[in-house]
Amino acid sequence: MKFAFMQMVYFPLTLKPTLRRQGRFAKQFPTNFAFHILVLMLLWQPLPLLSAEIETLSWPDGTRYVGAVRGSQMHGQGTIYWQDGTRYVGGFENHQRHGRGMMILPDGTTFEGVFKRGILEPSQASDAASESGIATAEVSQETIREITDTLDFWAAAWMAQNPDQYLSVYSPDFSLEVNESRPAWEMNRRERLLSPSYIQLDVRFDRFTQRANGDVEAQIRQAYRSDSYREISNKVLVLEKRDGRWLILEERLP
Repeated sequence: MKFAFMQMVYFPLTLKPTLRRQGRFAKQFPTNFAFHILVLMLLWQPLPLLSAEIETLSWPDGTRYVGAVRGSQMHGQGTIYWQDGTRYVGGFENHQRHGRGMMILPDGTTFEGVFKRGILEPSQASDAASESGIATAEVSQETIREITDTLDFWAAAWMAQNPDQYLSVYSPDFSLEVNESRPAWEMNRRERLLSPSYIQLDVRFDRFTQRANGDVEAQIRQAYRSDSYREISNKVLVLEKRDGRWLILEERLP
């Protein structure tokens, strides 16, 4: 046969196959022939496993994720199931809920909206923090002791990942984002506590100042660390005394 030992040689710039025989180039085949050969090669080779992008991740506490994965992290569309029956369906980015999604609680309550780095965004941006109540007085040592005891309990509940005890330190009138409901806020806080495998928290009390209405501003320095995130930040907690207990009324940056 005339072309018994021909080889197919591909040139990256043209993707046109050229016949080579005994060191000499023969005629080039038409471009559409090269296209069909390329398609056949792609079909013959196993494509990058699209199904491999849909994986199942699981954790020792029973949490399970089914969906798109990138680099062993939740990334793309998926569903995460918690052991208590709560689940989230929607977008993920870099191992956090991100984009449009829906939280479904065990009792059937749903929260739908846009999540940003794990937190359900309120429907509108928050206004500036309220400036009602001007700090004018020094705080007594007894009040400081009561407030530090309250915040020590708050920090201990946070580290113990006990959302009921943690949330009990917040006033029923706690200042929320504009158009954010208390149930949605509590859901986000519960998720923030329960997601990490561990939490370490160090709180340093820097200053206490009493407002004219009796509320107290506690300025703290907070060092937070978990298996997935760490941060050192300054925070102002405004506390009110209600039924003999100091409760957190507001959280803001200094």
